[in-house]
Amino acid sequence: MRYIYILLSLSMLFACQTDASLDPKTKTEILLSTTWQIQEITASGYLNGTVYQRGRTAEGSQYDMSKIRLTFYANGTCLAIDNTGNNTASGKWKLINNDSQLQISETNYFVLDGIGEINSLLKTEFVFSGTRNYKSAYVNASVKMVPAP
Repeated sequence: MRYIYILLSLSMLFACQTDASLDPKTKTEILLSTTWQIQEITASGYLNGTVYQRGRTAEGSQYDMSKIRLTFYANGTCLAIDNTGNNTASGKWKLINNDSQLQISETNYFVLDGIGEINSLLKTEFVFSGTRNYKSAYVNASVKMVPAP
């Protein structure tokens, strides 16, 4: 009887653990594993400093980006929800240059379309940076995204 109790305990222990083989390992798998939301944006150029930081008051952030979401799909498409939470844009995405850069295209949003450097891509954060033209001036930005709840 004692052995049955031990076997049941061990089987319950293993059943409660997550399957490590399901954890995303590659950059593509990590991008596909969640919907991403913006945690923080810092910029230089036309805009300077911390443009947005989740949890800061409106006085502390220049723009409200709390509703922005970005979802990547295995078929090479992506879906973005804008800062109002009401409008969506779909486009295409791919990793390029040995997975060191992310290219997004065909969304018709100048902020999204283009190539960004992947600075960090983990299950808990996705940081990328790049340059975009905004109001006839260049903005260099770094965007930190985290999984959306």
